[in-house]
Amino acid sequence: MIGIGRSLSGILAVLLLLASNPPAATAADPVEDWAQTIDLEPLGAMAVHVQGRIKSFGSHANTVMDSVSGPRLVAGRSPSFTYLDMLFRPDAYRDADCIYIKNKLVRNILATAMEGTDPGLAPRMEVFRKTGLVSPDLLDRPEVGPILKRMESDLIRTAKQVDAINAARTVMSPAFLLDRLRVIPPAEGETDAPWNGLSEIMFLPGSATGIDPQLAGLPEQQPIAGIDPELQRRAAIAWRELVNAWTAEDRSGVEAASATLARTVREMNPSAYPPEARLDWENWYFEADQLTRGWLIYMASIVFLLLGVVYRWRWAMLTGMLVFLAAFGVQTFAVGLRWWISGRWPNSNMFEAVTTASWFGVLCAVLLELAWLRRTSFRGLLPLGAGVTAMVALMTAHFLPVYLNPNISNMMPVLHDVWLYIHTNVIIFSYALIFMAAVTATLYLAYRLFGGRAVYARAGGAGALVLTGPDGHTLADLEETPDVARRRDRFGEILDGSTMLLMEVSFVLLWAGIVMGAIWADHSWGRPWGWDPKEVFALNTFVIFAILVHVRLKARDKGLWTAILAVIGCGVMLFNWIVINFVISGLHSYA
Repeated sequence: MIGIGRSLSGILAVLLLLASNPPAATAADPVEDWAQTIDLEPLGAMAVHVQGRIKSFGSHANTVMDSVSGPRLVAGRSPSFTYLDMLFRPDAYRDADCIYIKNKLVRNILATAMEGTDPGLAPRMEVFRKTGLVSPDLLDRPEVGPILKRMESDLIRTAKQVDAINAARTVMSPAFLLDRLRVIPPAEGETDAPWNGLSEIMFLPGSATGIDPQLAGLPEQQPIAGIDPELQRRAAIAWRELVNAWTAEDRSGVEAASATLARTVREMNPSAYPPEARLDWENWYFEADQLTRGWLIYMASIVFLLLGVVYRWRWAMLTGMLVFLAAFGVQTFAVGLRWWISGRWPNSNMFEAVTTASWFGVLCAVLLELAWLRRTSFRGLLPLGAGVTAMVALMTAHFLPVYLNPNISNMMPVLHDVWLYIHTNVIIFSYALIFMAAVTATLYLAYRLFGGRAVYARAGGAGALVLTGPDGHTLADLEETPDVARRRDRFGEILDGSTMLLMEVSFVLLWAGIVMGAIWADHSWGRPWGWDPKEVFALNTFVIFAILVHVRLKARDKGLWTAILAVIGCGVMLFNWIVINFVISGLHSYA
């Protein structure tokens, strides 16, 4: 109770402090040019304890601001700056467009209602419809309240949006922002103890000279037990100086106070702090958009690989492979960095599943290409399919952060199981290969569309790979004959063989992943199978692939039916991965 009382008194103190020092900024533009030159790097790398995980302040600010402005930047400012500005100058954001509403239906309903009562808002509402950003003051208009109340009752279409708006309003409050700044580590020997917030030391005796009269009646704070009181006072003074410098728009004062605060809280218990390099890298990782712009490198590699595969130009194939390997290197660095930062293999949410699955696919293509395929008729084809897969995955992660939240969170307790790690990695690996198979199948359909003959790999997918060598046993090298028509036929065989190879491997991995998932479900939920929506559609995907593998033996036009079923199987997989996770509720909703 004492700790709660101190926390509440600290929050009340900062609110009174802010009330007595009104910000000097306009409502339309909460910050001026000083925000562009300010250096918050020391604070960005300061550790914050949030829901059991220690992260950098920059990462924490990014997560919190996602709840407010979604993927948009408020006034073009960084999440770290916006976090502190909302804390120190909340009134400046009353009429600032900073709350993000994702649903376009909700946007249109609210915009139409506000335009109807105030035609002068029409230009602003047009911007709102496009960006999804609206101000708290506009949401407080009398005509908006009843609409939000009705939307709250529509559990299927709009209730989640109203919940998100309410959450954003809560997150924007100074009390919430201050309470989440738990930057004071526990005392020596209490590694697992929760961290303390700045509100618990803001007004220690002797640290708050010049406090406004409104604060005089607050209960006197006492230093946190087990931590050097002098360090606590220095941190309190630095925090006070940061508040004053920020409200005065004193750039040098903000930077000096930030550096002092970040250094002082680390000195309180260095052993409880993560390595400084890890915090710096975590901060940089989010500033670099999780390196998702690597899709541009994959796109460049696809252009050259496509020229090399279709026309067999050696220079194009070599250039494409070099660029492809460079893109793979960037993606490997991103996956490895996220692994190091989070302390776990990145496969616990949709962002991690998408990026990791594509990485698995690229890894498979690289290993097969370098070890086996580079001297066969298959050369360049699997890297092409993997490049398209990785490009689509990284583009999705880059352009759809609302749906694929890139923030690093703790893994749910139910997910801490060795069978889960095996199950999820096998499944996402199979998904990557399924998408790659859809790419080669699409190329085969294009080949047929532009006049290609109904050819197929006689030995089947894996068999075609085994029987194909430098001398060409089943699928002879394309350069063997000057006959253009024969070369086109061989190209069709190669595309079909690649599709079958990928589908056969995917079929085996899907079966293994479903079995391992059943074992994990039995451990976690007490039953191996429960007809959960995701389980049902995973089984449907497996059945389609089983049909594909077996119907090929009877189908007359084997290549065409293989390609069609490969694309259908990919569609079912994407439905299972996207629609089931985001639309249909079930036991796998956390995925």
